[in-house]
Amino acid sequence: MTRSDVFMQILSEIAKEHKEEVKELLETFQSTVPNLNKFDKELSADEAEQFLLDFRRDKDSIRVWLLQGRNHFVSRAKKTQGSK
Repeated sequence: MTRSDVFMQILSEIAKEHKEEVKELLETFQSTVPNLNKFDKELSADEAEQFLLDFRRDKDSIRVWLLQGRNHFVSRAKKTQGSK
């Protein structure tokens, strides 16, 4: 399991999205931010399980972070559309 696999699993659980949709979002993110090769790192079973446990404990905080990011994106998009 790679770091990407862990993030896709957690994000699909939190956002209630299919893993394929989350994978597409993560790939888009990775393509826009250089040097994210950490996502390709293969994790031991113990490391992956620990990451999953830690992220699951923080699901509420991660959900808030995702919603704030979504709201920020929507707000900026509205401002951009309004300025045309």
